[in-house]
Amino acid sequence: MTYQAEQEKVTFVLPLYFVKAEVTFTRQSAEEDLTIPLTPANGPRVSISTRRFAKGFWLAQLTWSVGRERFCSEGWFEIA
Repeated sequence: MTYQAEQEKVTFVLPLYFVKAEVTFTRQSAEEDLTIPLTPANGPRVSISTRRFAKGFWLAQLTWSVGRERFCSEGWFEIA
């Protein structure tokens, strides 16, 4: 995961042959989550705009599957 504050986006690079993926964003000071499904047709590099995200610390949880294997990765970023 790479957060680019000046471009207001967060970018994920998935394995080339992933079957299904989704990213869930959770703000530290809120109880609501935002889940975005990702499809293989979009390619392995996916960028998501953060322009509408409120200021604060956000946790991005990326889950994906390749074959029958499931994987997860997460990271924090701050929108100031």
